Amino acid sequence: MKKLLAALAVISAGMLSGCTSLPSEQEISDADYGAYPDDYENIVKTYYGYHLTHPNSVEYGKIEKPKRYWLGNELDNVYYGYLVCATLNYRNMVGKDTGFNTHALLIHDGLVVKYVEDGEWWGKPLCN
Repeated sequence: MKKLLAALAVISAGMLSGCTSLPSEQEISDADYGAYPDDYENIVKTYYGYHLTHPNSVEYGKIEKPKRYWLGNELDNVYYGYLVCATLNYRNMVGKDTGFNTHALLIHDGLVVKYVEDGEWWGKPLCN
């Protein structure tokens, strides 16, 4: 029984050490968001070109201008960059159109560092 309790204590400690805290206002203010992505439309289209099964099927409805943003939670890292919301339709893996949906992409120094499908982060909509 003591061995089981000791093992559970070690596992719990390991799980808690993986947790992180949200950044303070000062950390948010001082963070490196990277360079503003002037070519954000090209960055978004390149990202989808590499990550979709049928990249030639993409129809873009709207790609919004970037806004400085950070994403984080207490279980993962914190990401800083410029948030771009993209509304698009494409064929999925089985060749069926998905319909127009809006997704969020966080860009840091010209690269997508976080992709948020359907533009919702932990129940919070990122895109209007």
